[in-house]
Amino acid sequence: MASSQKQLSLLFLSYALLALVQEMPCLASSRSSSLLALTGDRNQTRNQEVEALLTWKSNLDSESRHTLSSWNGSNPCSWRGIVCDPLGSVASLNLSDSAIHGTLNHLNFSQLPNLIALKLANNSLFGNIPPSMADLGKLTHLNLSQNNLSGNIPTQIGSLRSLQILELSHNNFTGRIPKQIGSLTNLSGLFLSYNKLSGYIPREFGMLKSLNYLFLMNNLIGGPIPSSIGNMSSLWDIRLFNNQLVGSIPKEIGMLASLSQLDLSRNYLNGSIPTTLGNLSNLAFLYLYANKLSGSIPSEVGGMESLVHFQLLDNDLTGSIPTSIGSLNNLNVLSIFNNELSGPLPSSIGNLSNLNVLSLYKNKLFGPIPSSIGNLSNLNALSLYNNQLSGPIPSSLGNLTNLNALFLSNNELFGPIPSSLGNLSNLNTLFLFNNELSGPIPSSLGNLSNLKALSLYNNELSGPIPSSLGNLSYLSVLSLYNNELSGPIPSSLGNLSYLSVLSLYNNELSGPIPSSICNMRNLNNLFLSNNELFGPIPSSIGNLSNLNYLSLSSNELSGRIPSSIGNLSNLIVLDLSQNELGLSSHRDKQSYIPRIPAAIR
Repeated sequence: MASSQKQLSLLFLSYALLALVQEMPCLASSRSSSLLALTGDRNQTRNQEVEALLTWKSNLDSESRHTLSSWNGSNPCSWRGIVCDPLGSVASLNLSDSAIHGTLNHLNFSQLPNLIALKLANNSLFGNIPPSMADLGKLTHLNLSQNNLSGNIPTQIGSLRSLQILELSHNNFTGRIPKQIGSLTNLSGLFLSYNKLSGYIPREFGMLKSLNYLFLMNNLIGGPIPSSIGNMSSLWDIRLFNNQLVGSIPKEIGMLASLSQLDLSRNYLNGSIPTTLGNLSNLAFLYLYANKLSGSIPSEVGGMESLVHFQLLDNDLTGSIPTSIGSLNNLNVLSIFNNELSGPLPSSIGNLSNLNVLSLYKNKLFGPIPSSIGNLSNLNALSLYNNQLSGPIPSSLGNLTNLNALFLSNNELFGPIPSSLGNLSNLNTLFLFNNELSGPIPSSLGNLSNLKALSLYNNELSGPIPSSLGNLSYLSVLSLYNNELSGPIPSSLGNLSYLSVLSLYNNELSGPIPSSICNMRNLNNLFLSNNELFGPIPSSIGNLSNLNYLSLSSNELSGRIPSSIGNLSNLIVLDLSQNELGLSSHRDKQSYIPRIPAAIR
């Protein structure tokens, strides 16, 4: 029985092999026909691609045609800017930065069926985007940025369902953003910035759950930010600045857990800062400045533990700075100036060890400057001016050895200037004016070898001007007026060869005007009035050829007015009144007066 079954199996196998041999010519013939058909289709597609590209080239200007001189023959795969797929069909057209001048109207997109990438950025293309671009069904990357394209963005662009990157920025597009873009669910980057787009942000954008980058800045877009933005769960970077957005910041933004940058600055947004922003633990850059935001800064901001830049300036924020802000250990820039903030500075600010810029000026902050600010060893700029801060300047500020600028003016600070400020060897600008500071100017300020501007005016400082200030070889502005300074003007100030403004008026300075002052060849303004200076005006004062303003009034100066003043051809104001000056003879008067510029006689 087993032997019979074995024979039957062998017989069946023999018949099968015989049938296969008989069919082989038919199979070979069928395969050959398929290959011929496929080759024919490829050739037809290539011919269409060549026709489309050469037609477009022929309608460009002569320089563009010269740039595309390699575009000839029947094999586009070797042409400039063309990349073909493995089957020899045009897959990428990249002519970015090629000075192409013309329109897209003569490019037949239907003849480029396999195009995946179209990149024509930074050229001189003009005119509209043809609606026929919707024929590029396989397109994943479209970059037409930095051209002169205009008109509306065609609604047909919503048909490009494979699109991953849409880059149309830096053109002249107008009209509304098509809501059909919300159908491009594979989109990861949407760049429409620097155009003239208007209307609203379509709520349909909420369907773009793969989107990482939403750049709509520098347009004319109005209306509110749609709450559907909270559905765009893949967003990393939102930039909507410089538009005309209104309404409140939607609390749904707090659902975007991957968000790294949020820039809503320079709009007309109002209402309070949502507490939900505190959920954005990956947020590194938050720019809400130049809006109409009101209310207090929520304590929940302390949850944004990755924050590097936090800028809320130019709003209408009130209330105090929350102590939780001291939890933002990665913060480099904290700018909340030009608001209505009140209350004291929290000492927790001293925890921000990575802070480079602290700008809280033009608020209504009061109370003392916390000594903990001296812990901010990486600080480059400290701006607390135009507040109501009181108490002494903490000596701990002398620890801020990386500081370039210190602005504490227009407050109610009192007590002495700490000598420790002389440790700030990198300081360029020191503004302490309009306070109630008293005591002497510390001689240690002469150690600030990089200082360019020193303004201590409108205080109650007393004692002599330290001669060490003559060491400040880069100083351009020295303003010490409206104090109670006494003693002579140090001759060492003549070393300040870059000085353009020397304002010492309204003090109690005495002694002669040192002739060394006449070495300051860059001096534009010299104000020494309302002191107790005596003796003659130095004859070498005529060396100050760049002088615009010379005020020596209300002193006890005597002797002849030097004729060299007539050399000051750039002088606009000359005030020598209320002194004991005179001319020794009529001849002096005749030789001197004609040399004074007519504008000041």
